[in-house]
Amino acid sequence: MAKLRALTYNCFEGIEMKDIVKRLLGKVIVSCQAYEDTPLYGSENMKTMAKSVLMGGAEAIRACWPQDIKAIRELGDFPIIGINKVIDQKKVEGEYVIITPTYESAIEVIEAGADVLALDCTLEHGRGKEELLELLTKIKKTYPDIAIMADCETLDDCINAEKTGMIDILATTLSGQHKKLNGPDVELIKAIKANCSLPVNGEGSIWELKDLQAAIEAGADMVCIGSAITRPHLIAERFIEYNKKVRDSE
Repeated sequence: MAKLRALTYNCFEGIEMKDIVKRLLGKVIVSCQAYEDTPLYGSENMKTMAKSVLMGGAEAIRACWPQDIKAIRELGDFPIIGINKVIDQKKVEGEYVIITPTYESAIEVIEAGADVLALDCTLEHGRGKEELLELLTKIKKTYPDIAIMADCETLDDCINAEKTGMIDILATTLSGQHKKLNGPDVELIKAIKANCSLPVNGEGSIWELKDLQAAIEAGADMVCIGSAITRPHLIAERFIEYNKKVRDSE
């Protein structure tokens, strides 16, 4: 593990990197989010959740919506990765989430106090390469110093995002959208590290300590954990379902 830690901190020597990105290297980012149909929805609840995980040692928070970001920012000076989820039911049957899909949604996140802006950089959600480039260019024109995290699904998404020259971090956030994952997408993390030069955020399906280790060993420069820490109803559901499975097998 010492070798892995050394790689995390030394493999970017000579590469220009924003200070806020350097602060994320080797860290666990905790995602504090709650939807309207869950008991913890609301900025004050998310502020309390963030305070709790910071007490546990988290050094960075991923938060959704301007009101939650503003509330969490009151807790101190630590990196906040901000997103602005928009539900668009016209895309597919049921709810369809796009992470920070527009210039307006991005500016709301930045002005709320986020240090890093995260947005959907996939190429299959109704936004092609030219549209994505136009969005990134517009954001950078207004906020040239903002760090941007590309939430991706595939290696192609990551390669395209890096080629724009406006991305600071590549994330595997959306890799589980069209395939079932049993743990983090280690193959995608490895592929990104082999084909791209930007830092990689291993995000998605990290439920156990072994999942965290797998993401690190695959090459993740930072990891983001959400549901396993901050969504109690899903945590409880896992234990209850496992309890039933064990008892039914007796």
